[in-house]
Amino acid sequence: MQCIIEAEKLYLKDPKINREDVKILQEWLKKQPHLPELEESQVIIFLHSCYYSIQATKATIDSYFTRRSLHPQLFCCPPQELVRENFSVGIKKILPKMTPEGYTILLTGLLDHRPEKYNYNNELLLLNLVYCLHVHKYGFAEGVIVIVDLQGGSLGHLARVNLSSQKCMFEHLQEGMPIRLKSIHVINAVPFMDKVMALVKPLMSSKLFQMVQIHSTLDSLYDYIPRECLPVDYGGEGPSRQAMQEEMIDDIFHNVNFFNWHDLQTVDESKRVEKSNIGGSNFGAEGTFKKLEID
Repeated sequence: MQCIIEAEKLYLKDPKINREDVKILQEWLKKQPHLPELEESQVIIFLHSCYYSIQATKATIDSYFTRRSLHPQLFCCPPQELVRENFSVGIKKILPKMTPEGYTILLTGLLDHRPEKYNYNNELLLLNLVYCLHVHKYGFAEGVIVIVDLQGGSLGHLARVNLSSQKCMFEHLQEGMPIRLKSIHVINAVPFMDKVMALVKPLMSSKLFQMVQIHSTLDSLYDYIPRECLPVDYGGEGPSRQAMQEEMIDDIFHNVNFFNWHDLQTVDESKRVEKSNIGGSNFGAEGTFKKLEID
């Protein structure tokens, strides 16, 4: 069955969500033959991510489902063998404890440091699965913080980065993902960090780039994220990375039916009324769909 949070729980979670605005969006969806049918909870989650702007929500919904349909290799749930194999390479997990501000924390990092085991597209795919499942099960958060742990990273890993896929993901993060992104924290920075930043900067909007914080020590990370929110591996009070990884694998396998359902929410371009520029080369221009908050 679909593991989707009930709409009423979301209305209670944030009184700023206007039921009439949701109805307006539902009526708009009925006039968009290229878009899939959405659950009311999904509409609410998108509206919240866009700070209650109806126009931004429309653009974000279109971007989200269009990009998923254009790039199934980055979004659709793969066979269980591939899921388990790639989770053995890196951790991807929403940490169990939120920050005092009500932000969820998404952690990603390497477990297996061998470059030959690293498949960049699969890493992005599993990150999408993890957040997609979380937001559908538990609903929105006031914000999301991303921690990228580069421990074990090498030039061999950097050589395996697919720039086309990374550009798609940056676009998805800013224009389509139902998320209020607050900051991106890079820990255990590699000696060639300048090369990493030079590689990704042209693919990011200026607002997104400004969200990146690079930490030379964990002490500076604690200035942004309390220790009690972090795994014991980082001097925190939460579960270990390995324990959380096993829990995440079980959660994905337990919700295969949800992923199968969500993968069917595709865009039919033959029914699109107006031409789409999603997936074009205009990323980074001012006036992008979603508002990114920089704290």
